Amino acid sequence: MAEYFFLDRQHAARRRRVVRDRARARAALRRRSRDAVRCARYLEGVTEGVAYKATRALPGVGAQKEPPDDVTLAQKVESIAFRQAGVPKGHVSVNSENAVIYLRGQLEREEQIADLVRAIHAIEGVRGVKNLLHTRTTATEGD
Repeated sequence: MAEYFFLDRQHAARRRRVVRDRARARAALRRRSRDAVRCARYLEGVTEGVAYKATRALPGVGAQKEPPDDVTLAQKVESIAFRQAGVPKGHVSVNSENAVIYLRGQLEREEQIADLVRAIHAIEGVRGVKNLLHTRTTATEGD
């Protein structure tokens, strides 16, 4: 019966064209559907990127900032606090444990120690300071 449908002398050519046109239309519809999905995914990514930039454009807006890990916090203290206090960091060891800064070593004057501790307290993310610093005179008196 199918042979008759497509091989009929009077109407077979028209029927073949109709079937071919329908197949092309379905293929075009599938193609447009895939293109629409691809475009939607692209626009979703662009939107996520814009939202990401917008939440980080202003300080304090968006997700809460994670506290820095101990190594990062110790490096931050070394770079910021020593500069603000005007203290040389050659004889001072800085360690961080659970956001508490441990200072060990020796400085020239008590004022330098106080300035350094004050500068460290002002740094964001520092929970406390354990000051184990001493001056040169304190070290020689204890001997």
